[in-house]
Amino acid sequence: MTIRSIIALAVLAPAAHASVIFDEGVDGDLSNDRTNPSTFVLGLGVNSFTMDVIDSDGPNGDLDYFTVTVGIGLTLDAVTLVSTTNPAGGFDATSFIAMQIGPQVTVDPASPDPTPLSGFVIADPSQVGSDLLPALAGSFGPTLGPGEYALWVQQTGEDLTRVSLSFNVVPAPGSFAAFAGLGLLGARRRR
Repeated sequence: MTIRSIIALAVLAPAAHASVIFDEGVDGDLSNDRTNPSTFVLGLGVNSFTMDVIDSDGPNGDLDYFTVTVGIGLTLDAVTLVSTTNPAGGFDATSFIAMQIGPQVTVDPASPDPTPLSGFVIADPSQVGSDLLPALAGSFGPTLGPGEYALWVQQTGEDLTRVSLSFNVVPAPGSFAAFAGLGLLGARRRR
């Protein structure tokens, strides 16, 4: 291993832990507007989102919309349901989670037509620890490359549901090999 390779690994190692960490209890409410979602650029590693949804089909209900961007050279390889709970101790800890390829959700929740969605899940506590990406990505999966992916999270019950998801981002296949090849090419030129 050359000195350049060691330096490159040292520079890249901290980036492997870079991540978005968003918690509605700390950072405020995610957008309730499907045409203007909150936006995030996912970093390499685990990116965590915790949101609170309640009474989504009511006049003052809460729906959460956000868009995640996967950068060039990266792949989204898992969306794990970390938890789904009812903080008040009620019985309903179920939520609806959907994904659409692109920057926003075009489906109107008042008259839902799931056709534009890539997929959706009715998440409940029995699925904690499960990778939801195959169901969310649908025929676009099993992993998602660079691009924008809009998510829609809701709970139509009258009890607050807290949902936590983790998005795992890894280097795209071949991207590290290409980077290492460039480093070796530079080392060879120097000699």
